[in-house]
Amino acid sequence: MKKIFISTLFLLFVFAQATFAHSYLKASNPTDGQIIDGSLSEIILNFDTVIEPSSLLTLTNEGGKEIPVSISVNNDTMIAKFTSPLEDGTYQVNYNIIGEDGHPMSGSYLFMVSNSESVEGASEGDSSEGSSTNWFMIFIGAIVIIVILAFLTKQPNRRRRRY
Repeated sequence: MKKIFISTLFLLFVFAQATFAHSYLKASNPTDGQIIDGSLSEIILNFDTVIEPSSLLTLTNEGGKEIPVSISVNNDTMIAKFTSPLEDGTYQVNYNIIGEDGHPMSGSYLFMVSNSESVEGASEGDSSEGSSTNWFMIFIGAIVIIVILAFLTKQPNRRRRRY
């Protein structure tokens, strides 16, 4: 019984990444909060796992009007293309995906388009979320398994009787 329990814990530890893994947005172009100087022809979202081809993306302007986009999905990347350049203003990207693990995920972020030449404070970098949470859960799971294994494999102290 003890061997079965230890084997089960070992298998849970080996497959911990799959157990705690949920899809998250790893990077985007444009990024959250970025100010685009000039024209933009597509939005690219990169996720940490493969996503379903039925995933959706909508783009709305600051007035709430939806901008038509054509979406293509290739493994972990979603690309939304639009036919006409975006006008100056703030835009919201909303995405709904189903990840490799089968769990639906949604999110949104904003970016700004400015065709003027005096754009200051443009933010650059990747939009990422959730990565540290996954590693934290794996770490906690490993600690729990080590404590349980140490408790189960501890040999009882047997005192020798001297007669």
